[in-house]
Amino acid sequence: MSAHPPQHAAGPTDDTRDHAEARRPRPSVAVGALAVVAVLLAVVAAGAFLPSVPWVGQVGGYAAAWAPWLVVLGLVVTACATVALLRRGSVTRVVSVAGGLAVVALSFTVVTQQLRVAQEHAVGVQIADLFRLVPGDLDPDHDAQYGEIEGVPQNLSLWLPQGEPAGGAAPVVVLVHGGGWVSGDRLQRTTASHAAWFAEQGYLAVSIDYPLSGDDRHLWDVVEPQVACALVWAGEHAADHGGDPSRLFLAGASAGGNLALQVAYRTASGDLEPACDGAVPPVAAVSTLNPVASPAGLHGNGDRVRGVTARHVTEQYTGGTPSDHPERYTATTPAEHVTAASPATLMVVGEADRLVPPDGAQELAGVLDAEGVAHELVLLPAADHTFDAAPGGVGTQAWRELTLRLFERS
Repeated sequence: MSAHPPQHAAGPTDDTRDHAEARRPRPSVAVGALAVVAVLLAVVAAGAFLPSVPWVGQVGGYAAAWAPWLVVLGLVVTACATVALLRRGSVTRVVSVAGGLAVVALSFTVVTQQLRVAQEHAVGVQIADLFRLVPGDLDPDHDAQYGEIEGVPQNLSLWLPQGEPAGGAAPVVVLVHGGGWVSGDRLQRTTASHAAWFAEQGYLAVSIDYPLSGDDRHLWDVVEPQVACALVWAGEHAADHGGDPSRLFLAGASAGGNLALQVAYRTASGDLEPACDGAVPPVAAVSTLNPVASPAGLHGNGDRVRGVTARHVTEQYTGGTPSDHPERYTATTPAEHVTAASPATLMVVGEADRLVPPDGAQELAGVLDAEGVAHELVLLPAADHTFDAAPGGVGTQAWRELTLRLFERS
């Protein structure tokens, strides 16, 4: 008999091991990308509640205006991640689901908080408008020049009232743009959007330019008389465009809110002379978004928001610090000009405003209350400085409806 080598049990060869390794589940690129998106959106949504955290608070506060869309995105991410998780479990898929749920929860909280404030002020928010991405046609109907400074024309744009005004001629609203007194113009997107909306409500809307300050141009004592000239123009020419200058209102955002308050109060107290011939018509009411009610408070804010340093723009406008020029800061503080004759006032302010501290508006509200001036201060939760960038956001809808209500009863 011939000898045979011992038999051994068959084991996996190198080839079978390679094939088994190839068949082993591996995280797909799509699932990894979904996890990254989920985490990033969750950080953004959380930033609305963390305004003091650098970058996170800035992005989150801005995104809070678009919270309804974040809810939708969070639901989409959660649904996709859940399907992936049901097919096969992995840490990446669990993270994706958790991140999506966090986005939904946090963003829905922002929406409900803001809707609750709107409800407290009897504002009827249109849910469909919350998802508007673009404001529509912003082109004005006419342009005109209302003044000149150092050879530079000062211009304004008009949006004509739509429909037949109830009382004949249309009320007039003059809008003053923001930009820290150093940038911006009458046709910037949010200002033009508000102007077009007022025209749709039957108002003659007038958006104005004004001279801008800079490192070598400190126009704290020049701008208000120029804005007063725009009111003179409106008083003399509104009727030519279907407006009633006896029903004139002011509106402004940020630095434009400061100017609107200043001009309205100083006109009422009689201590503002326009830089042109003519009489300044009285302002029936003034409405503002995140107004700089305290230039000194703005200067004290060291934050940099979207490249803007509050301290720098305030010094460009006034020419120095509050200790350098206390009289200039006093002169440009609306509360210093409040009298019993001041017009009714609305201020809608973001509680999470990282650029203009809400304290100034609260202090002004106290002064208005002491003088018996009709006023309303609305603090919008989780809202940053430019919450009205969302054309149909809760803050935008609230400000517009409350402004319309204020103007109608003034």
